[in-house]
Amino acid sequence: MSPALSPLEVLLIQVGSRTFGLPLAAVRYVARVAPDFRCSGEAREDYFVFEDEPLPFVSLWDRLGLPSAYAEYDSLQAMLPQRRQDHLDWMAALEHSLRTGAAFAKARSPYDCAFGKWFYAYRPDDRRLGLLLAQFEQPHALIHGLADRLLALAENGQQTAALAEFEAARASTLATLLQLFDSASQLLTELQRRIAVILGNGATARALGADAVRDIVQIPAGRCKTGQAGGPTAGLILLDDGTPVPLIDWPAL
Repeated sequence: MSPALSPLEVLLIQVGSRTFGLPLAAVRYVARVAPDFRCSGEAREDYFVFEDEPLPFVSLWDRLGLPSAYAEYDSLQAMLPQRRQDHLDWMAALEHSLRTGAAFAKARSPYDCAFGKWFYAYRPDDRRLGLLLAQFEQPHALIHGLADRLLALAENGQQTAALAEFEAARASTLATLLQLFDSASQLLTELQRRIAVILGNGATARALGADAVRDIVQIPAGRCKTGQAGGPTAGLILLDDGTPVPLIDWPAL
């Protein structure tokens, strides 16, 4: 009677929206990736330093052709500074109109500016991000509400009063709005918790970039189908619920 095969311990990782497996026996460590580490794309890093040793870095996003689960946050981080500058420009245009009588052509409704169109349509999945974004609505609406009121004052010969209220709003409401933009950018950096899975030793050692660790599971031998499956995977495992998960052929990467 042949001995029973031992179950395979597997580290489940997330890459984009998909789950992949790595043999736990080969995993040395799971490290946090710094926010400024270039994980994918043409400018990606070639090495990841672990315990003072530069290890070859393999971007699983690039190798598997999957966008990062945090790609949405990357997009938001690129967008928010632009929307922040929009409101500085908006206030500058309003001040110019108040001082010179020139026509004011910026959006007067908080729903019509580029930020407002995005803000009122966006529903974040992360609770912390949702709570922070909710704080934008009041100061953002107050800023846009300045245009009709202050321009009307100026047109009625009350330019001095209009400019005084403008300066008060710039020092308070606008400052609050700008701080919220800065806080949102900082939070988005904190929310991106990409990882590097350190595997192997010596010449085989490497760091695999992924989005997150999902779980550690034991897979009975009967639910493991190992062997070269083509590309960067080397077989499949079946989870308890029957979900197939590709095993990554990490030595071949």
